[in-house]
Amino acid sequence: MILTMVTAWQTTAFAATPLEVAEEAMAGYELFMRDSLPDDRQRGYDMMLSAAWEGDAKAANNIGWLMQHGEYVDKDLKGAFRWYERAADQGLPAAALNYIDLILSDRQEAMGDRLPDRERLAKASMLAGTAMAMGRGLHYDPKRGEELILRAALFGDEKAMTTVAQQLEMYPDSFSYLPLEDIAAQCDSLLPPEARNVPEGMPLTEFADHILSPAYWYGKRKIND
Repeated sequence: MILTMVTAWQTTAFAATPLEVAEEAMAGYELFMRDSLPDDRQRGYDMMLSAAWEGDAKAANNIGWLMQHGEYVDKDLKGAFRWYERAADQGLPAAALNYIDLILSDRQEAMGDRLPDRERLAKASMLAGTAMAMGRGLHYDPKRGEELILRAALFGDEKAMTTVAQQLEMYPDSFSYLPLEDIAAQCDSLLPPEARNVPEGMPLTEFADHILSPAYWYGKRKIND
């Protein structure tokens, strides 16, 4: 069944409190997943969509996921990107992870030739990385968490730079297990030329050695300050 996107004015009959919107989002999700009656999924989807338009981050993330995977609605990576971005901006770790992963896997289809916003990239990477490293808000995965925090540092997040530097001071082998050359190249491909990390002409192998030094990150912070 193909659904028609409902506009904000169609779904909002009156102003609701954040708690009421969150309750609507949860009720819609439960109804959508229950699917015991013929119209349960449609009603549940409509409730989640309404809550997403009203500003509920979890509902926005759920709508984005359905669009990304083409489940119950037409596959729409551009639409999924917009909902993930909206929910990530609200501080939802799951949406931040989905936002980053969609950019890394399908940026061209999700965004066309446009580069993602650098500040959003950094913030989302740090949010998802911290959540995974600590197991709070996302499943516990310290290796993926460290990778995302390193990406956040490469995208310019100053807290991430400090975290990476301090981690390397305590544990010099931190991050060395990661495919640093690939990560550095991939991150730079998402940044405008003036913000890229790898100096022109420097081999990626050499740059990878540089970023395993605490001094590199402390020095980068001083430049930004």
